[in-house]
Order: sequence, then structure tokens, then C-alpha cells
Amino acid sequence: MENALADAPAPPRGRVLLASPRGYCAGVDRAVVAVEKALELHGAPVYVRKQIVHNIHVVRTLEAAGAVFVDDVAEVPEGARVVFSAHGVSPAVVEGAAARHLQTIDATCPLVTKVHREATRFARDDFQILLIGHAGHEEVEGTMGHAPERTILVNDPDAADTVEVADPTKLVWLSQTTLSVDETMETVRRLRARFPELQDPPSDDICYATQNRQVAVKKIAPDSDLVIVVGSKNSSNTVRLVDVALATGAGAAHRVDYAAEIDEAWL
Repeated sequence: MENALADAPAPPRGRVLLASPRGYCAGVDRAVVAVEKALELHGAPVYVRKQIVHNIHVVRTLEAAGAVFVDDVAEVPEGARVVFSAHGVSPAVVEGAAARHLQTIDATCPLVTKVHREATRFARDDFQILLIGHAGHEEVEGTMGHAPERTILVNDPDAADTVEVADPTKLVWLSQTTLSVDETMETVRRLRARFPELQDPPSDDICYATQNRQVAVKKIAPDSDLVIVVGSKNSSNTVRLVDVALATGAGAAHRVDYAAEIDEAWL
């Protein structure tokens, strides 16, 4: 019996593939460092408007160091220090912080800031802005706040087929930076089919971080029995990566916040 076991072939060893690139984009990393530096220089508490990143591990780590996350600047004590997250804020939020004499640290992603400036510029020039993005997302709320009277939200490609505009000859599209380029351009294609004079924003406004991570998952998914995406359920990018893995050949795909959440039955 022992000889039979010794002669039996060893079970195949699994391989772990790491998608590349992976992890946070540069804008999020910059914002996290901003909170860490504020805590290091000024001590706790440092208030942060909204989650600095949609990742519960990062949020809890910063909370343990003294960061206090709030939904509104009205929750921050007068005169205290507050960090604006990478997603950006509207002018109304900035004004609210000033009214409370808050010491603000703006960790808005530079690409998001560029979109804000474009929204302001196009609105000033009497363009109607079609903002491609997800309703309720912090970045979308911030961008719309820079040109509220001139901006219409387009949630997805299907919405492009029904959106109504005042003047189809003075029309421009902008995008939530965390959407994939593929998703955005499909919406743009359908908008342009209805509005041929639709203008594009400057090409350097596009963030490729989301697209690059989706491409990385597409590359490894066909060779993967299981894809595990580390990220929180309120992260649209995380949820989308799970969908991309399943759509491009992975045997299964799951999202987890921590390694302890990996179910052995998946393996």
C-alpha cells in the first residue's frame, strides 16, 4: 500500500497569477498620502470628507491612526482640519468649509481637477455638457456642481439614446475619470450618432488607470479557474473587475476585502 502511494502521481500544483498593473491609481495613492502626512504633521483628529478611497481596509487603517470620515463638512467642528478626497468636491462644498473656517487640504486627483476646469470653461462658453458617469458617485456630484445649470448626466450607453438637449450644435461630453475608456466611448458613439456636432474634451483629460486594470484582468481571466478581486463592495471599479473576469473566461470570480474572506470551497 505504501509503495502504491509512493508511486501515485502528485496532485497538480496551482499557480497564482498577479494582474499587472494592479492596486490603486496614482490619484488615490496621492490622497491617502495626504491624509497620512496631515496626521503626521498635525496629529489627530484629521477629518476627511467621504471615504478617501473605496477600500474598507485603507479606511479602517486611517481611522485607527486618527482620521475621522464624515459625509458633510457640516459634521466637522468649526476651525478643524479637513481633507477633500481624490474624487473632488463642488464649489458649494468649498464654500461650506470656508463658512465654518475649516483648514482644508485638497487631495482631489489632478485629472479630476482638470475635468472641473473644463466644465467651468464650457459652461462659460454656453455649451451644454453631457457628463458620462454614475449617478450618486462623489466625483460626478463634484463635477456637476461646477456647472449645475449646464450639465446633464448620462448614466450609461442606453441613456444616450434618450437624452434631450437644448442646442445640439453647442454640445460637449465630459466623463467620470474612473470609467473605463471602452465603456465611455460606447456612450460617446451613441451620443454622436444622435448629435453629430458633439465636441470632445481634450484627450489628456482621459484617465487610463481603470482601463489598464480591466485589460490586465482580461489577459489572465481565460487562464484562470478563479479570479479574486480585492476591493470593497462600494467600489464600482472593483465590482466591474469581477464582471470583466467572468465575461472574459474566468471559471469563477469573487470580491473580497480581506484574505480571511476567501472561501476554501472556491479553491
